[in-house]
Amino acid sequence: MKKSYLLVLLSVPFLFSAQIIGFTPTVKVTYDASLQLGESFRRDQQFILVGNSREYYFSGYHNYMDDTGRSEKTAKSGITLSIADYLEERIIRKDGITYVYGHYTDDRLRYEENVYCQWVLYGETKIINGIPCQMAATNKFGRRWIAYFSKEYPQSLGPYKFTGLPGLIMELYDTRNDYHFTAVKIEKDSDGYQVNLKGYKKLSKKDFLKATYNIRFTLAAFPPIDDAEFRKQTQEIMDKKKKMYNNPLELKPFE
Repeated sequence: MKKSYLLVLLSVPFLFSAQIIGFTPTVKVTYDASLQLGESFRRDQQFILVGNSREYYFSGYHNYMDDTGRSEKTAKSGITLSIADYLEERIIRKDGITYVYGHYTDDRLRYEENVYCQWVLYGETKIINGIPCQMAATNKFGRRWIAYFSKEYPQSLGPYKFTGLPGLIMELYDTRNDYHFTAVKIEKDSDGYQVNLKGYKKLSKKDFLKATYNIRFTLAAFPPIDDAEFRKQTQEIMDKKKKMYNNPLELKPFE
């Protein structure tokens, strides 16, 4: 069994005792997604899911390529310089715990949570990429989600933090169609993965969300700006960015 390492986490400075998470996947899924990140800001992005029914890794395509050392820039120099994904966080589930971690400029942060989706199964079916799928629905994170899953793939997995169905989620979207994921490629994958969380500061989810908000949308991410006019201009830029990203996937993060 070949073993893959998520390199982005192996080269960061030591901040607390190492925590290594390892798992052996049975499937690799590529999802195409359409993301309504803000009122007038919609973007397409590809995501990668690797895992089995109990454990998985999920992230944007560029993050996955960097983390596994497969991006051209990482392979040549060992330094991650690729295009950023719109949903920046990586998600790992292991032993019933969901780990979320992200790298924001000089800040490496993570949190842990227990995520449970209460699904209702329906008799409605559809064919997705030639695969028969059944409908299910759940209320989570302030949205109503519709999923189509396939029992042909027994892995109880899906995009983002959505698991718990009796088969692989092939399509997932909220009823506002702000976030829409569709599986476009399914591959067998038995390479072992080890993820080293060394160097990522552990926070509560509440503190993580507060910290990432400040990093993304306030002057907290900048060194002190003495010039009042420049500080005002910079804040105006941050305010515009805030409007671009005012529709997070988790409208209610603690639901």
